[in-house]
Amino acid sequence: MNRDAARRWWPLALGVLLGVLAGVLVSLLGSSTRRAEASVLISSSAGPAAVTPMLPNLRELATSGVVAANVRSTLRLTTSTPELRRQLHATVRPQSQVIAISATDEVADHARQVAQEAAVVFAQLVEARFGTGEPALHAAVLDSAHVLGGPERHLARNALFGALVGLLLGSASMFALASRKRPVVAAGGDDQDLRKREGLLDQRVKGVTARERALAERAGKLAAREQELEDRAAEIAVSQREPEALVAAPAPPEPVSVPEPEAAPSVPTRAGTWNLSELQRAVDAYADATPEQAENWRTYLYFVREHASSDGTLPRSLDPLISDIFGEALGRSAGGPTE
Repeated sequence: MNRDAARRWWPLALGVLLGVLAGVLVSLLGSSTRRAEASVLISSSAGPAAVTPMLPNLRELATSGVVAANVRSTLRLTTSTPELRRQLHATVRPQSQVIAISATDEVADHARQVAQEAAVVFAQLVEARFGTGEPALHAAVLDSAHVLGGPERHLARNALFGALVGLLLGSASMFALASRKRPVVAAGGDDQDLRKREGLLDQRVKGVTARERALAERAGKLAAREQELEDRAAEIAVSQREPEALVAAPAPPEPVSVPEPEAAPSVPTRAGTWNLSELQRAVDAYADATPEQAENWRTYLYFVREHASSDGTLPRSLDPLISDIFGEALGRSAGGPTE
């Protein structure tokens, strides 16, 4: 039972294990990019109402190519301006006039330098472009760039998510395997019983085959016997017609001896044809018959049954056969033939 359960549930356990391993690997091999952030305060002599409408435009300016090109030139970076621009991000703090500028890099110190320089360049651009306008806008670095916390690996979350995915895939595999037709493995005792049954079945098949062969041989002998009886009846008929021809012919010069016909087996005298039921009663009433003789009678009864009419009456052509085969049984039978 335990082995069968293990064979049935192993795809599910394997799927969960592989899912957990995949989640852990994703967490460990995930991106290790570090991020640094600096805050810039936008102010105006006209008050916050004059600054708020300009914040979306200023946010776009903080990540523009102008700021990226100035940062690249100042820090003498080898990366291209478009690539550096993709590393810059800017967001507007809710309910404030502060724009947070962040930069990402695999090295934490590089990310901090880029964020700090981008905040400085952005403040200078605001002063240069919007400082003399109406209303005048001013920008100042509110919070210097600092590196945020290390990347969150989320080991537990990713492992749990992987386990759920593995559970689904393992369940699908288990049902797919269970739907296949499994071979039936018999136990030791069942195997022995099966062998015994197969042996008995083989013996029965061999017995039935031998029985069929014996019946076929008996049918052949019966056909040969029937043909022999027909030939004998024809000879007897010819012998009976010869004396009649001699009587009708003129007296021969010398007497001719006519051989007497062979005496047929002794059977009860009858005025009609034999009936199948009478033969059956005669065979059943003969209690001293040997097993071979009784089997021979049953075989011939089965044969002559095919020639019987609906009421069991047998044709006259079978009288010699009946006299030869059933003469002894009919001699002791008290019944007589039907009219």
